[in-house]
Amino acid sequence: MPSTIIAGYDGRDHASDALALGLLLARTTSATLLVVCAYPEDPLGHGGALADLGTSARHDAERAIEQARAVVGDGGGVAVEFHALAGAKPSQVLHDFAEQREATLIVVGATHHGAAVRLLTGSTPERVLDGSPCPVAVAPLGYAEANQDHAVDGTLGGAGGTPLTVAVAFDDSPESARALDAAADFARRAGGGRLRVVTAVNSAVGAYPPLDPTAYAEIANLARETAQERLDKALAGLEGLTVDAAVLDGDPAIVLLEDSEHDDVLFTGSGAKGPFRRVLMGSVSTTLLREAACPVVIVPRPSGEGSKR
Repeated sequence: MPSTIIAGYDGRDHASDALALGLLLARTTSATLLVVCAYPEDPLGHGGALADLGTSARHDAERAIEQARAVVGDGGGVAVEFHALAGAKPSQVLHDFAEQREATLIVVGATHHGAAVRLLTGSTPERVLDGSPCPVAVAPLGYAEANQDHAVDGTLGGAGGTPLTVAVAFDDSPESARALDAAADFARRAGGGRLRVVTAVNSAVGAYPPLDPTAYAEIANLARETAQERLDKALAGLEGLTVDAAVLDGDPAIVLLEDSEHDDVLFTGSGAKGPFRRVLMGSVSTTLLREAACPVVIVPRPSGEGSKR
C-alpha cells in the first residue's frame, strides 16, 4: 500500500530542511508527499482588525505554499500536493490532516540545536509530538544545504544511490520495540534499505561494591551478553531486510550520537512515563533530537497509553 508523508512548511529558513527531508524520504519510499502550511483559523464572528489578521495569516500561508511549489519544481518523480490549512493550533492541523490522509510520517524542521529546540510550527518538540497519530521526523538545522546533491540526484545514503541506512535505538523496552517495528517497515518501503539496530550498554556504571578488576570485567561481559541475547530475540522475526546489529559500550546518548554520523535516519521510541498522553521524549531521545548528525524519528506510543497523571 502506497504511503503518505506530510512535511510542515512555513516559508522560514528551517522549513527548507523539512521540505528537503520530506522529498528525499518520499522519493526513497515511493510515498506521496503532502506539503502543509498551517495558519490560525479566521476569528469567526469578529470584524475589523481581527478579521484583517486572519486574512493576512491566510495570505502568508498561501505565499509560503507558492514558495514551496517553486522549491519542489516537478518533484523529481515524487507525487506532491500542497495545502494551506487553517486551525486553532499548527500542531493540531498537522495531526488532524495526518489522520485524515492516513499519513505514515510527519516531517518538521528544527530552527536550531540546543536546550530550546523549536520546530517550524513555533512549538516545542512536545507540542508537535504529543498526540501525533504517526511517527514524527525532525530534520536537523542545515539539512537542506548539506544534502543539495541528494536533492538533485534523488538519492540518500551517499553518491550513486547507496542503500538507505535506517538506524534504530533499541533497549528492549516496549517503546524501542515499536521504534524497531516502525524502522523495519520504513526500511522495507525504502526498497532494500539497510537496517542498523543499536543497543548501548554502559557497563562502567553501577552501584557495585568495591570489586577486583576481574569481577568488574565479568559484570560487563554479562551485561553485553544479556543485551545481545535480547537483541537477537527482537531481530528473529524480521524478514526481507539486511540487518546490522550492534551492542556498543558506553553512555547510551553519547554512543548513539557518535553512531548517528553514519546513519541516514535514526528511529527512537518515546518515553514510557510522563504527563503526555502519546509522546514524551526521555533524556536519550531529547539529546538525540538536539544533537544527532542525522534526522531523528520519534515513534509515539499507541493511543490510550501514558495517560496524564
